[in-house]
Amino acid sequence: MKSMLLSVWFMSMVVLLLSSNVIPNAFNIAITLFYVPLVIFAFYVLFLIVHKDMWLLFGLMCLFLYNL
Repeated sequence: MKSMLLSVWFMSMVVLLLSSNVIPNAFNIAITLFYVPLVIFAFYVLFLIVHKDMWLLFGLMCLFLYNL
């Protein structure tokens, strides 16, 4: 669990650096291609942990808030 939190922190720092243009644009494509599988794996693990009914409830809540 500690390594997963560390990787999430590292990915968020890279995204922050990319969005603030600290990292040059030449590295954007390489970093994106490197982190896309990690982000997909993180979402896969999240979908395994959280029950399907909770995702449906979250979607209904988002629709309700969107229609306000």
